[in-house]
Amino acid sequence: MKIINIGVLAHVDAGKTTLTEQILYETGIKELAGSVDQGNTTTDSLEIERKRGITVKSAAVSFYIGELKVNLIDTPGHADFISEVEHSLSVLDGVILVISAVEGVQAQTRVLMQTLKELRMPTLLFMNKMDRMGADYPKVLAMIQNLLDEHICEMNDVENEGTETVKLNPSDPATAGWLETLALNDDELLRMYVEDIPLSQDRLYEELSKQTKQGKAYPLFAGSAVKGLGVSQVLACLNHFIPLNETPEHADQGSPLSGFVFKIIKNSFNERMAFVRMFGGELRLRDKVQMVSRDGENGVLKVKQLQSLLGGKKMAADCVQAGDIAVLTGADLFVGDVIGVRSVRIKDFTFHKPPIQVKVMTGCQEDQTTLHQALSTLTIEDPFLEYYHDPSTQEHTIQVFGRVQQEILMETIAQQYGIEVTFSPPKVMCIEKPIACGESAEFMGEKGNPFWATVGFRVESGLPGSGLTYKLAVELGSLPLSFQKAIKDTVIEVLKEGLYGWPVNDITVNLTHTGYASPVSTAKDFRRLVPLVLMDALFKAGTMVYEPVNDIHLIVPEASLSKVLSRLSLLEGTFQEPEFQGMTAHVKGTIPVRTTDVLKSELHSLTSGEGMLSMKPDGYMQVQSSVPENERRQLNSLNRADYFLHINKII
Repeated sequence: MKIINIGVLAHVDAGKTTLTEQILYETGIKELAGSVDQGNTTTDSLEIERKRGITVKSAAVSFYIGELKVNLIDTPGHADFISEVEHSLSVLDGVILVISAVEGVQAQTRVLMQTLKELRMPTLLFMNKMDRMGADYPKVLAMIQNLLDEHICEMNDVENEGTETVKLNPSDPATAGWLETLALNDDELLRMYVEDIPLSQDRLYEELSKQTKQGKAYPLFAGSAVKGLGVSQVLACLNHFIPLNETPEHADQGSPLSGFVFKIIKNSFNERMAFVRMFGGELRLRDKVQMVSRDGENGVLKVKQLQSLLGGKKMAADCVQAGDIAVLTGADLFVGDVIGVRSVRIKDFTFHKPPIQVKVMTGCQEDQTTLHQALSTLTIEDPFLEYYHDPSTQEHTIQVFGRVQQEILMETIAQQYGIEVTFSPPKVMCIEKPIACGESAEFMGEKGNPFWATVGFRVESGLPGSGLTYKLAVELGSLPLSFQKAIKDTVIEVLKEGLYGWPVNDITVNLTHTGYASPVSTAKDFRRLVPLVLMDALFKAGTMVYEPVNDIHLIVPEASLSKVLSRLSLLEGTFQEPEFQGMTAHVKGTIPVRTTDVLKSELHSLTSGEGMLSMKPDGYMQVQSSVPENERRQLNSLNRADYFLHINKII
């Protein structure tokens, strides 16, 4: 069987969901194409998605083109969901990027295209809305070549764009300049172009196919998704421009089992459903298979319920092969888990931490339990939400990427769980990183240690992006497993608040000393001693505070450049040397999340409405101004007197 997995990407409202509906109609999955305006689309299955007319969560459907099975993932387009979009790309073989013929290349279009180019993702461009008033094919083509990529091969000649009588004709590769474009990536073609040696249409098409699969060239189709214009041409070309997955006839001829969990949802029975892209081997019903969690923990999974995508639905299956998408119901899986072994084809993906924290509140005390259940469930489904519940204060806090994601969460809770919630003002969340190495230990029986436990730690800087690494510098059998678990769990909890109250990241914690007295020592002794020793070691190491930043790309008129750069500097942003294209300046740089909204709101006036800003999360940078402190939830064990007073009160 031949299979491809594709995605549909676009800036908000460019028409990607409408294109998806038209594809499902033309491939026989639906009797009538759904409409975003009418709220009856297949992939926007959530009520909130239909109401807003935007896609919130990626959804997968399948269809056949002859003997080719196509799994299609419709992804969000709003900037708040860029992390989910990038994550979805990790399981795709190719992409259709939709661009509006009216609005042209927009900020999010550039962010998406840049990511696709970095991944060398085979990409087909679809210029949509050719029948709309204001559609301008030559203008938008120039925008694509200037703002996205110059390696564009036109697939259509367009007549009467912007009218109901718009007409598309297949391009002649010779007159459309394919050879000139493709020669930019091939020395032999360049020689033939320079020497004016003609190439046949078949040879040019073959070269375009090869370069598209390599992510070096991009075929550009034109059409109207709402009218179905040009859609069949795109479908007919999928197997030419996107690499195929061909499953072997016999299981023993294939590669080892390898699958990647890219989506989690809850079905109507409140069962967890995990969508798994299969990169190797076969996944069979009732098999016991190895798995590796996103955190690197090994485990075993029993395949109790297995489905595959078929004809727009999920159907029970005995086996799902490499290249396809499997759906596991009832399995305790999370986004980012690997089933079997990690294939070299699984793309590394950075789970950017949501930078904005808000408290979620409900007016009714009776709704607290429901709110906790709702936020816990939504966090499992969405790896880009982080939720924390403080049992002592009953506070519910979440971390999100932006305002739209926050509003979507509010409406989802209201519609799915029947409770109204409000949010506190947003707070940008920083992190701390250790500066040097710090060691501390407290021994059982020594003065100042009232606990039946010995614990010692050495903390030091970890690799960038490593989070928390916990290591044993003692023999594994030196402590009962229950005590080992108590120590590790407490380390994780304590490091949620560092010296300045922010979570500590990129840190390696080495357990250097342990000891206990049987039978009097308990896990509680270790849980109470660990904060004292660990925070002392962290204090000796010292920490720096880092704040979240966005990677930005500004496109502004040359006349506005000085004003924009001056304002960017005042907002504590950084920038590289501007690049000029005609009368336009391109500026790349970074800006703190806390000042990003200010730049977004002022860009229109700074550039007389002609500026464009695209951005995406870009990790953290050291705080340059005064070091901010975060309100603590935990007792600060560096103040031993207060800590012991608290312990004694609990006792």
